[in-house]
Amino acid sequence: MFDANFLTLTQDKIIIGMLILTRISGLFISGIFFGHISIPIPVKAMLILLLTLIMTSLFFEEAPNIKFDLINMSILMFKEMLVGAILGFASNIIYWAARFGGGLIDMEMGFQAGMMFDQNAGMPTLVGEFYAIATLMIFLYLNGHHFLIEALFLSMKVVPLTTFSITQSTLDILFITITAFLMLGLKIAAPVTITIFNTNLALTLLSKVAPQMNIFMLSFQVKVAVGLLILFVSVPVIGVVSKQALEVMQIEISTFIMTLNPALAN
Repeated sequence: MFDANFLTLTQDKIIIGMLILTRISGLFISGIFFGHISIPIPVKAMLILLLTLIMTSLFFEEAPNIKFDLINMSILMFKEMLVGAILGFASNIIYWAARFGGGLIDMEMGFQAGMMFDQNAGMPTLVGEFYAIATLMIFLYLNGHHFLIEALFLSMKVVPLTTFSITQSTLDILFITITAFLMLGLKIAAPVTITIFNTNLALTLLSKVAPQMNIFMLSFQVKVAVGLLILFVSVPVIGVVSKQALEVMQIEISTFIMTLNPALAN
């Protein structure tokens, strides 16, 4: 019923499909939005399988001949998982930068003072979570989830299943991007952090002028009030900055994918 050609073709499609599924899984594990814990695992699995079927049918003809060998398949699957994870990591940098900036604000405003009394409570970052969720909403507003799927298709064209190399250009872009978005986190935290620093300075001077006042207890309420006021005023600015950073991220991810192919890296 099934001749040798049919069985060989089916085996080749299964091999290509497994490798593509591994790359998509890497993105869904580490990528922004797709890797979020709020998305149920069955939904993620359904999306991964759907994308695998679509991409396998599109790229099967262009895919190179891959020998079915345990060691060879293990190396290729590890490589595909790494490519997907790198894409996910690159897309998550702004999300982490917003969370990092919010965590600095939490520390300055005293929202992490609970760690002094219960060290098993974890690291509550209220403003960090607020900034992270706001960044995620802007990401969806800009159709960033569509862009990540397009980046997957681009990676299949630029970085075929048997081609992968971390070049010097890859490392340069990665380090520059991480440094830039670390600075972004500091800029996000700057308005509140600088204001609270000036508030602490004013309270210190007040403690010298009126030593009978309990400045230490007063500082908790004052820092929270001032921090929330500046936070409320600076939210629109943070939104604009995050939107611009996400637009830059889309360009950087496309460039980053290009550097994974040694023939295109230079």
